[in-house]
Amino acid sequence: MMPPLPVRALAAAILLWSLDASAEPWNGTEPGTTTLQQVLLSFGPPTRQVHEDGAVVLTYQRKAAPGGTRSTRFHFDARQGVLRRVEVVPTKPPTLAGLVALYGPACGAAKTSEGGPDCHEEEAAPARQRWWHYRARGLSVLLDKQRRVKSMRYSEPLASASPTPARGATASAGSEGTTVPAAAAALDVPRAAPATGTLPPDTDSASGLATAAVDPGGASAPEGFEDLLDAPAAAPAPRPAGPSGAIVEGWQGPEGEAADPWHETAQERQQDVLAVGGIYFQRAELTGLRSQGKTTYQPVLPALADIYLDATPSKHVRGFMMGRLAYDPLSTEANGPAAVLGQMWLKFDVAQRLFVTAGRQEIRWGSSQIWNPTDFLQAPNPDPLNIFDLRTGVDMVRLTVPWEAMAANLSLLGTANVEDVSEDLRRVRYGGGVRAEMAVGTGEIAATAVFDQSRRPRYGLDATMALGLLDFNAEVAWVGDGNTRLWARDGDSFVERTLEGRKLLVSAGVSATFNFAELYRAVIRVEGFHNPLGYDDRAFLPWLSSQGDFRPLFHGRYYALGQVNIGRRGVSQLSLIFTTIANVQDASYLSRLAFNSSPFDIRDIFVQTFVEVPYGERGSEFRFESIPADPTAPGSGLGVFRAGVSLYVRI
Repeated sequence: MMPPLPVRALAAAILLWSLDASAEPWNGTEPGTTTLQQVLLSFGPPTRQVHEDGAVVLTYQRKAAPGGTRSTRFHFDARQGVLRRVEVVPTKPPTLAGLVALYGPACGAAKTSEGGPDCHEEEAAPARQRWWHYRARGLSVLLDKQRRVKSMRYSEPLASASPTPARGATASAGSEGTTVPAAAAALDVPRAAPATGTLPPDTDSASGLATAAVDPGGASAPEGFEDLLDAPAAAPAPRPAGPSGAIVEGWQGPEGEAADPWHETAQERQQDVLAVGGIYFQRAELTGLRSQGKTTYQPVLPALADIYLDATPSKHVRGFMMGRLAYDPLSTEANGPAAVLGQMWLKFDVAQRLFVTAGRQEIRWGSSQIWNPTDFLQAPNPDPLNIFDLRTGVDMVRLTVPWEAMAANLSLLGTANVEDVSEDLRRVRYGGGVRAEMAVGTGEIAATAVFDQSRRPRYGLDATMALGLLDFNAEVAWVGDGNTRLWARDGDSFVERTLEGRKLLVSAGVSATFNFAELYRAVIRVEGFHNPLGYDDRAFLPWLSSQGDFRPLFHGRYYALGQVNIGRRGVSQLSLIFTTIANVQDASYLSRLAFNSSPFDIRDIFVQTFVEVPYGERGSEFRFESIPADPTAPGSGLGVFRAGVSLYVRI
């Protein structure tokens, strides 16, 4: 006998709650109907993308995983770009009783009435595991040897003798918290890009066949939005689909079926080979400065526009150029708008086995939020709490060889850095490196070695892992020198010093995610950094500032961060973020309260308002008056507060 309707409804509600309904892999997707482009628009760029056995596989892990899941894999037909299968590992697996209540018992155990739940067939799996197949629904559940749900797989359902309720007839919460039918059409999917779809590419991805991780610090959605409820990892939205509707960012189509991999048919050639887009970023900030017993207020109104051209004349060749124009009408130092080259690179493959990227390209290494000692090719971000990373690309040649069977890739790097030796002399400093990345279980490991002219070799190891509600990360850098000059005290003066031996720089963090009240999610993060190249004497602060060698958040030896991010599900992406950073040894602190949203209910426009306050002892890192390099110029004053609003618009 079927259970009463209220009981069935209650069981269904309990199961959906346990899976976090807003993150179910069938939300807005349906095998056999949903296209690859719709998935990209809903969930953003994947952590990893591979082409195997005639299928394109998008993997979302770690922060990129939809809320309520540890990892999600979408399998598409490579030729048609249609979803064939979804595999998900939920963070809160349902119980067997919940599965039976919602979908039905074992076949033969009970008769199902018309319109009622289906029944499942049980099948043995390796390692003493079992499959439960609800074939009429296209649902398969993998149980471990303790009979606990390990993963769930959704595919095109088989014809059933008795009709079952169509899943597409019931609306469910989409990845943005909106109601999206399971069989979503292109216009039904929450939009992550304008109709023209041109947004900056994931340039740190080696190629569509490589398994490079998406770097959260790259050219991306504003920082702070990456932890919003049900939002994908912070990264640029994908480029639009090509004529076939099945282009993955960085992947230029399936492998050619002809014997010659360079052969292209007329159908494979794209008519529209050029995409144009960019971003507009506007800030309005007010800083309070205390000097000589009175407080002054310093406003700034900086704006920048990144405009890019993305050309793909062939599935084997791609060129990208991004220019930046910056302007602050309130600046007394700049003479007018300033232009800089952000990126300019050419990417091609050799027999789809070796992928080459040459030119100025954006690259971010490291898994920590604030301190990335393994990001050897970039200077530290001076304002990591800003919603936009202002650093530009690195001039280099990168050769990447993916190893799909091991979910890994190997990259060889050659770099060139133009630096000022004196006022009238500049030189090119050459370098190189090697980086290996591999997905291991629920985490990733990356090992790096960088060799620069006139510098000692630097080695790094970066690891992440997810365990239940917790996400762990750690970075270790073994270096023999610093990014800036190192100084020592000599009586009342300062002298330049060299580093004796090698030092180990370590940053590590852990995040915990909690869903509550069905609409909210809280992410709590703790992070720490040990910097043996730092200073424990405040007397160095004014000197380093005057010499241009002061690096915020890298000056001291011990740092800590605590952050609470509370987000509300919805297309407006509301979140409240409270962050405190401490120079532990110096007893100096900086607290920041930020409110983020997409006020127009589209993810192409982000707004952040914030206020931050430094406190601690006077003369400590966050409460000292910086001294300009020009001794005749007045000091800036002691910082009291900083407040502002930022607008980020994808064009």
